Amino acid sequence: MPVQLMRNLSDLQAKINSADANRLFIVDFFADWCGPCRFIAPIFENFSARFTNATFVKVNVDNSPDISQFYGIRAMPTFVLIKEGREMERIQGANPQALEMAINKYYSSTPANPNAANDEERSFLQQFIPCAEKVKFYAGVVYKTLAVSVIPVEELRLQATDENGVVNRLQLAKGLLNWFKNDFFSWCDSPVCESCGNQTAKGSGLSGTPTIEERECGAERVEVYNCQCGQEVRFPRYNDPAKLLETRTGRCGEWANCFALMAAAMDFDVRYIYDVTDHVWIELWIPECDNWVHCDPCENIIDRPLIYEKGWGKKLSYVIAFGTDHVYDVTWRYTADHKKTLRLRNRVREPVLSNFLMKLNARMGSNATPERAKELRRRRVRELVEFLVIGKRPTDGENYGGRTSGDVAWRAARSELGCSAKKDTVITLNQAELANKKFSLEYNCAQDVYTRGTETIKGWSTYANFSGQIQRKQEADWKMAYICRREGESQAEVSWSIDLNEVKAKTFRLQVFGAQVYEDGSVVVTVCAGEVCFPMRKDSTEIVIDDVPSGILKISAHFSGGKGNNAFQHSQLFRTPLDSPEAQMKIDIELQ
Repeated sequence: MPVQLMRNLSDLQAKINSADANRLFIVDFFADWCGPCRFIAPIFENFSARFTNATFVKVNVDNSPDISQFYGIRAMPTFVLIKEGREMERIQGANPQALEMAINKYYSSTPANPNAANDEERSFLQQFIPCAEKVKFYAGVVYKTLAVSVIPVEELRLQATDENGVVNRLQLAKGLLNWFKNDFFSWCDSPVCESCGNQTAKGSGLSGTPTIEERECGAERVEVYNCQCGQEVRFPRYNDPAKLLETRTGRCGEWANCFALMAAAMDFDVRYIYDVTDHVWIELWIPECDNWVHCDPCENIIDRPLIYEKGWGKKLSYVIAFGTDHVYDVTWRYTADHKKTLRLRNRVREPVLSNFLMKLNARMGSNATPERAKELRRRRVRELVEFLVIGKRPTDGENYGGRTSGDVAWRAARSELGCSAKKDTVITLNQAELANKKFSLEYNCAQDVYTRGTETIKGWSTYANFSGQIQRKQEADWKMAYICRREGESQAEVSWSIDLNEVKAKTFRLQVFGAQVYEDGSVVVTVCAGEVCFPMRKDSTEIVIDDVPSGILKISAHFSGGKGNNAFQHSQLFRTPLDSPEAQMKIDIELQ
């Protein structure tokens, strides 16, 4: 069963009280800023797929204080196991082994048929059915005729023709892609109001009910925006590619759908590629390559299948290809580390997925001619051989960028901005500190210097990690200095790591001054020691930990929020006058 997010205490208690006696509830109390919480999150998801007769619940302590207060949660992550309305056990910290042992201790199950999909798997597999229906449009003669009527066919063919008069299909695909991206289709973060001509506010759309006309064009959902002029602006998410030839706008779903029809109209064999992590693109069969070639219309890229994993930072798990007469799992074309990908494939058992796709493939290809069926088998064997790579796939050192289509905030929310390089700095105690059984580090933001014992170190980034999105800013007019995220960054984090693996720390004390927020800006300071994270209260300037666990101790400050063009300045750390002699961060560790 998928992990459920609970937002209030009454809903959680109602769910627990209505459950049967054998059902075990595992409640994960987490926070977005908590590193150990992020570490164990995919493992928790994996457990939810494995233990199907248990209910896995997540509670965000920052958004649901009533639940966390009721259960007395002090550190994150904390896992509370509940059965028959009673707390059976709780696990504090990101310890997968301890959590799994506790689940096994109280879990009850009945044997399942290994060849049949359970309710959760059936629900997961159901999302693929609409894709199998969508590709039928690409074989329709009327639809292809409509598409050809708006494509500059002769111009594109001429550009792709070599000196011998032969059309190069790969060059034709590139030309069609470039024309579609730059001259035909447009991206829609939010719709433009037809009454006043202004664009509606991004991210403000509400879910509406499609009209009869919208449903007739395949819109199963519609976003409704309120313009500043008072008009209601609708953005139907059309699934009929013929309608998209008229509207010529949308997001990745509309882009892939409309371009697939156009490619089919240009006599390409087309696949619609569905990624369960919320992206779609297409593949074209290119005779010159004797292979299916990756093609993303909204990014205007071709034959770069690793861009999502290596460039955008997506964790791909299930990528399914839908042709007009076949369906196959092509995940392995788009991932470099197959072992890592296998660990992410926890939504459905592999034999169940294989059985489902085999039956769906047989249904979709039931009308294929013997010659076509033979050719499809040949192509499938060829790509399976391509997928059979031992170990990690080579990535040839190419610099894969993050996503370019869509608003920055929208891309950041989807974690598709890309993988920025992070500087890994870990502070190791020196011989003098070990002999004195004391470590002390201070940072003065006005002078931009660290003081470590008798040593002075210039530059805030010397000891800091994740500095790529962070800056030290001086205000000449206000004569102030502080640390904040860079302009245009919706959120960022700076951290300091101290290696306590080979020592035993008696006490740890952190003092932080100058945390300043404006508008709805936020600065969250936390300390993670071992498997437990401690947040700094808003009314406090220090965190004290006794009996510090061995390992890497990490101090983090997470910046987010703010409004307008200066949002990056609305969450500040270490704000201080430029002439201040005082330190804004003090770290003291006493060793045993």
